[in-house]
Amino acid sequence: MNLPMLLLGILCKMDGERTIAASFHLLRGKRSGQTLQDVKYYGVKSFFGLLPKLPAGQFEKAVEVLKQDGLVSASPESLISLSAKGREAAERLPDFHFSGMDYQGREMIFFGRLSLTVQTLSHFRAGQPSFLPVQKDRDIQHHVRRLLAKPAIQDPAFAGRLKDELKQVLRRSGMDDRQKAIFIHRLAGYRLSGWTWDQLGERFQLDPFDVHLLFIEGLHRILRVIESSSDLPLLHFMAENVKVTSYLTDSSRETKRMFDSGMKMEEIAAARRLKMSTIEDHFVEMAINDPSFPLVQFVQEGVVDEVIEKAKELGTKRLRPLKMEFDSLTYFQLRLILGARTGREADGFTEST
Repeated sequence: MNLPMLLLGILCKMDGERTIAASFHLLRGKRSGQTLQDVKYYGVKSFFGLLPKLPAGQFEKAVEVLKQDGLVSASPESLISLSAKGREAAERLPDFHFSGMDYQGREMIFFGRLSLTVQTLSHFRAGQPSFLPVQKDRDIQHHVRRLLAKPAIQDPAFAGRLKDELKQVLRRSGMDDRQKAIFIHRLAGYRLSGWTWDQLGERFQLDPFDVHLLFIEGLHRILRVIESSSDLPLLHFMAENVKVTSYLTDSSRETKRMFDSGMKMEEIAAARRLKMSTIEDHFVEMAINDPSFPLVQFVQEGVVDEVIEKAKELGTKRLRPLKMEFDSLTYFQLRLILGARTGREADGFTEST
């Protein structure tokens, strides 16, 4: 796994419909209306926010690799398409096991809690209760203090129980031996520092950035196992509130609260002193994420089906071609329809999601 492979997987989903910037914003988890729509329209939820600090230069290098290998090309409108060779390469891509939208970088909170817990237990076991913590974040330190509050820290069996849970979660995660080794080597203990990305890259003959990708995927695998297991209480505690509970932005949640109280869009815009275009973005977000969104309040039900059928017929989720087919509809109405219907289908959205 490397960044060009990851990018090819994304571009395959958006083939010919978006510029390269859309993929960059997706990987960094930009919470704009356009990026959040793309997440649903093209079924790329798993990639959202995987690399919040992805350097532009690193991304551009990955794009250049794909271009030089003849896998992708840009149209005069800067839309990125896969070549025939690119589509063949995309079919050979391994399955990625990311859950980007669910964690959005918060998987590192879980690992921070785990690494500090392991470091603390290791030092207490060695009779060295005073040490420099590997995690400076106060919230993480507070969480670990709650876990290790007496009598846990003095219980000699506690470390054994955590070790057993880690063995279980690694076994169930589906990670290969290399990925497990990367995870373990990132942990620190008494007189042991967690390995750096460069050290791991040298050890496994990989680019350090690719090691980082494997590490993130491993954490996502582990967190999914923890969420679905009832016999891992210590890891459950460390994973507390790590998974994102609402895909709506804070601002969209406030708009939704006001809409649910009976206010109209214009009233919300005036009350919040926001542009109507911003409020429209919030409503599209709501349509995408809320299965009970009242779409028929904004567009006739029969028209919804016509738009969806036309989108399938044209093989596009771009607004401009659909606007040419449905001139009486506004762009806002088209965005609502695609968000409420096509997006969920593309993402495998279910009522229980």
